[in-house]
Amino acid sequence: MPATRLFPADWLDVGSYQDVPLGLLKTGKESEVHLVARTGTSKTALLAEKRFKAWDRRSFRDDSTYRGVWGQGTRRESRAMRKNTRYGHVAVHARWIAHEWDTLVRLADAGVTVPPPVEPTEDGYRMAFIGDGARAAPRLSETHLDPRTATRVWAELEEEVARMLAVDVVHGDLSAFNVLWWRGRAVLIDLSQAVDAITHPAARALLVRDVDRLAGYFRRHGVVVDPRATLARVGDSPARFARQVLSS
Repeated sequence: MPATRLFPADWLDVGSYQDVPLGLLKTGKESEVHLVARTGTSKTALLAEKRFKAWDRRSFRDDSTYRGVWGQGTRRESRAMRKNTRYGHVAVHARWIAHEWDTLVRLADAGVTVPPPVEPTEDGYRMAFIGDGARAAPRLSETHLDPRTATRVWAELEEEVARMLAVDVVHGDLSAFNVLWWRGRAVLIDLSQAVDAITHPAARALLVRDVDRLAGYFRRHGVVVDPRATLARVGDSPARFARQVLSS
C-alpha cells in the first residue's frame, strides 16, 4: 500500500496564529505531552506538544545503547558525557531532544506514518495531535483488532518498518505500546530511542527486537507471523548491517 497523508496538506494555518494550552495529555518516563489549540485566520488545529523532562527528573536514564553515535559532540561535551557530569547531562539532554525531532522530520519526509512535525521548542517539539476532538487516539496495545484487520495492519507495519530502514532508521523501541490506532491506521510514535542503521553498532539487534515485540501483539490477534520473512521483507541483509557484523 502506498504511503498516504494522515492530514491534508493545508491542515495547519501558516499565517498569524494564537496558541492556547488545553492541558496535560499524558506523562511518561522521559516526557510529558500537552494539548495545544492553534487558531489561525481560517482554522484551528490541535497540536501535541512533547516536553522532555530534565535528565535528573527522568525515570529512564539508561540511554547509552540508544545514544551511540548521536551522543558524540564537542570534545568538552564528549568528555563530560563520559564522566557523567552535570554539564554532560545537559549536553545529552539537548542531543536527545534534537535527535527525536530530527528523526520525526526525517521519517515524515520519507512517507512513514508518524504525526506530522510542526516545530521544535526549547524543551521538546510540537506535532499534529492524533485523536478526535480532544480525545487522544488509543495505543494499539489497548485496541482489539479482528483477525482480518490485524493481518492488514501487520502488512502495513512491515511496510512502515521498510520505509524507515530505507532512510537508515531503526525505531529501537517498537511495540504495540508505541503505535497509535487512529481512523483505521497505525501511527508510529515515541522516536527518542531510534538509531541510525548504518552507524549504530546495535542497529540490527534493535531491528530484530522491534519485529519480535510487534509480532507478539499480532500473534495474539490471529496473525501468522514469520519474523525471519518479515526481516527479509523490510530490508534486513548481511550487506546492510556489515559494519555491525564486522565490529561485533
